[in-house]
Amino acid sequence: MNSEESSALGVGPIGMLISVAVWALLLFLQQILPLPHVRLSPMWRWVISLLFLLDGFGTLIWSTFALTSARQKGALAQTGPYALVRHPMYGAVLWSGTGAVAFAFQSWLVLLGVIPLHIIWGWLVIHEEADLCRRFGTAYAQYTAETGQFLPRLASLKKAAQPPDNSAG
Repeated sequence: MNSEESSALGVGPIGMLISVAVWALLLFLQQILPLPHVRLSPMWRWVISLLFLLDGFGTLIWSTFALTSARQKGALAQTGPYALVRHPMYGAVLWSGTGAVAFAFQSWLVLLGVIPLHIIWGWLVIHEEADLCRRFGTAYAQYTAETGQFLPRLASLKKAAQPPDNSAG
């Protein structure tokens, strides 16, 4: 399998599988250990869970469009959510997925599980990032300096907040 074929889904499927396994383990531990639960009314619990899910799906869809456009041009994706983070699809699973599960099941433990999951996802993308560095060279190195893996860096937020330069007219 060449790099183009293996990068179609990247580490997404294995990362999703690991995330679900970690969430399930933490929910199991939440049930057997005397740990506090998130105290919200059922309505608020589901509203917050739904907001996390909508955020995650919105990010996945937006990322898919930006990535498809960049791939058609043979370019590095740096627009849309890729202007803020290098792996917005993985970040959506990691952050929005964890939030949705944590609030749906009222588990502080699952919410705290985002920390080891962030480390695991960071480890999973090492080879993917090395491949991108080989393919895009200094452009990718500069991109990594300006953007976070799964959460925006201050530099990418500042850059996104600046109005576009329209002085070429």
